[in-house]
Amino acid sequence: MKQCPRCQQFADDYSSFCSRCGQDLRTETRPGTPPPIHTYTDRTDNPFDAYGPEGKCRGVAALFAILLGSLGIQYFYLGKTTAGILSIVLSLVTCGIWQVITIIQGIMMFSMTNEQFYEKYVMNPATFPLF
Repeated sequence: MKQCPRCQQFADDYSSFCSRCGQDLRTETRPGTPPPIHTYTDRTDNPFDAYGPEGKCRGVAALFAILLGSLGIQYFYLGKTTAGILSIVLSLVTCGIWQVITIIQGIMMFSMTNEQFYEKYVMNPATFPLF
């Protein structure tokens, strides 16, 4: 278990950010450091609308993948333009069968935790994160 240096909240070892204050747990910081610009919302009643330090919402990305996945809108939303263009090409080449894979991807986004989503799709340097 990690402990946040700013708010003393305990977090899992795989967490990159504190769920209470949004502090980056991957780097060591001194107490009294200013908070990051974007933090997680404190609302716990709907975890799908929580946004992280990059400002990306897991629920929005999942809905984009389910409804408009063949156009690669979820990748454009996440800032992965190469993956978005590749998704459009795959949709054209496979005559729309690519949409089935993006629906599965959207369902998987809904079933992940926010930390897993950020590590897999937002913080990942890969240009085409699929599953």
